[in-house]
Amino acid sequence: MAISNQTVLKKMSNEIQEAMLAHENDQQLREHIRSVRLLADLLLDENKVETKTSHRSVQEPTAEEVRQMMGTDKQSSSQTNKETTIDHEEANGSSIFDF
Repeated sequence: MAISNQTVLKKMSNEIQEAMLAHENDQQLREHIRSVRLLADLLLDENKVETKTSHRSVQEPTAEEVRQMMGTDKQSSSQTNKETTIDHEEANGSSIFDF
């Protein structure tokens, strides 16, 4: 449920008036000022969220990009296996520990 800016501003105005009436009591004054700060932050944060969501443009990756990122491209994996296999005369197997 969205609260209109006018409602928040009216609440801020009421808190400021209460703070002016409680100017002699520091504790009450601070409480009203904290309320005003909270309401102002609420307005400012709401505006930030609106601007971030309106400027955000996210593109979904294509199927080809997903295959490349996940490494599920069978053609490229078979090529790398061929390139990494080295045939030596004295080797007994594919492990580096086979002598």
